[in-house]
Amino acid sequence: MDFWVGLFMMACIGTAAGWFASIILHGQGMGLIGSLVVGWLGAYVGQWMFDYLRIPPLSDWSYMGEFIYSLVGSFALLLIFGRMFVQQDTL
Repeated sequence: MDFWVGLFMMACIGTAAGWFASIILHGQGMGLIGSLVVGWLGAYVGQWMFDYLRIPPLSDWSYMGEFIYSLVGSFALLLIFGRMFVQQDTL
């Protein structure tokens, strides 16, 4: 696969996973850049978590496996950072 096509697909999948995770956890989106950052970082965190817990790789599932990695990692990031930076008016 061409490098630029792979990078574009990673950006789309990461953005979709970050947006979906923020909608589920917070009830609202974080914008395009916020979803992109959370999705990309979530992909790396999700990959690390699956490897650390010795869960079989989902890379055989192609883009769906990458979406699951990104979604699980995005949930983890939003839960951790959401608890660290809780605002009093949202409690």
